[in-house]
Amino acid sequence: MLLDGSRQPGDLPAAGGPRAGRAPVGGWRYGQAVTTGVQVHGEPGQRLLEGGARAYGAAGARRGSFIEQAVARALEHWLSRRPDCGGLQLFHDLGGFRDVAGHGYGPVSLGRTNIDHVVLSGARWLLIDAKETAAGTLTTGAAGKGVLIQADGTERPEPWLDNTKMNSAAGILVRLTGLQGWPLWVVPDATKYDRGVLKARAFRHGGSICTISEVYGGSLDEVLAVPQRPAGPEAVAALARYLTAPPASAAEAPG
Repeated sequence: MLLDGSRQPGDLPAAGGPRAGRAPVGGWRYGQAVTTGVQVHGEPGQRLLEGGARAYGAAGARRGSFIEQAVARALEHWLSRRPDCGGLQLFHDLGGFRDVAGHGYGPVSLGRTNIDHVVLSGARWLLIDAKETAAGTLTTGAAGKGVLIQADGTERPEPWLDNTKMNSAAGILVRLTGLQGWPLWVVPDATKYDRGVLKARAFRHGGSICTISEVYGGSLDEVLAVPQRPAGPEAVAALARYLTAPPASAAEAPG
């Protein structure tokens, strides 16, 4: 089941389970790879591995990077099985968005916030945030705040459900591509969710939530209809400028 809100992000113009292991997925660090027809740019989770320890601790950064890689594998699996896969572009780990303007919109910055994944076609995009959440059920509590109800019935705050950073990130993609799109949060299979989660502030301007297995199962065809026309080269180039730069040691590594 894929839950989604009914409204578009406010800044938009009108209109098999996961595999185990921690092997890298996607393109080689900075560049492009082809995964059964899907054009893949960047390496998921690299930014967290290189600079996330200060904010989240070393263990937290590794966990966050691992879930980004797991979501990346699921996205590549889903996209590679679509008949229009040859025209779709998948980006991992975009950042450095400062004073981004374009297509009639003024500048927006995201500070240190990055974008985990973007699926780009010639008609729209999906903005995907991989969340490293625990076992339980995501919903909203009596105060309207996002919470995770754990097996023992206790509620754990989930602050990411109470911010609108994804709306700002959506605005960045509008400025870079001139296209409309849709935000999406992907959580581990151990995390469930109910319709109450859509009352959280993060969904105020629209968006969907699903599990990694639901991505593998093709549920995202609901928000990226088949077929899509191929992504335009200008939009692809605009996003590629914000890929995470490779470490010096990786620059000369074999592709």
